[in-house]
Amino acid sequence: MRRFFTLFFSFIALAATAQEVDQTFQFVDAQGNAVADGTVITIYGIDADGKMMVPLSVKNMAGEKAAVSMYETIDGKPSGTWQTCAFGNCMMLNETGYSSKSVVAADYDGEIETEWIPEGGKYASWTATLQIQIFNIVTKTAFGRTTETVGTDVIGYGPKVTVNFVYNAESAHIGSAQTDVTPVEYYNLRGQRISSPQKGLCVVRLSNGKTLKQLFY
Repeated sequence: MRRFFTLFFSFIALAATAQEVDQTFQFVDAQGNAVADGTVITIYGIDADGKMMVPLSVKNMAGEKAAVSMYETIDGKPSGTWQTCAFGNCMMLNETGYSSKSVVAADYDGEIETEWIPEGGKYASWTATLQIQIFNIVTKTAFGRTTETVGTDVIGYGPKVTVNFVYNAESAHIGSAQTDVTPVEYYNLRGQRISSPQKGLCVVRLSNGKTLKQLFY
């Protein structure tokens, strides 16, 4: 697994894979549009229930059952709780880790219902990442009955999104999300365009016109 850091005034840890993105599953927004790998979502404020929910669903694109989970990096969470109801099961996460692992149907299409519930008045901004991961399916037959469970091997790394949470006094009662910032071009330090990130420091141009430097491992 390749790892990189985004350089602003300080390093922000992110994770990436050297493998081609597995397309078994796809993130989908509230309007039914596909959300590309690398998309940045910014969520402002809280809803009426005091939650900051990630407005995404996950859709099975493979046309066959698959074992899936979502790896959620939440080390920067400053306060409150984190809940995820991905793939039919709900759980609380206290640290970076997986959502529930499930074998889902070929036509699966469901909301991830993943949310940060901040402590009221404790304003903060922080970043989480969500990545779909596909596992092997273990089939067992006992007493004439066949069961399928999620194995321990990751066989595909699906799309990843970055979620920025902005909770402050001005936006505490207004919830909104922007999902249109994605990497569009990569350059080496000589200013030459490259087709994909290379080991070392690279320049990344985003779809909003901004550029940043990333250190790839």
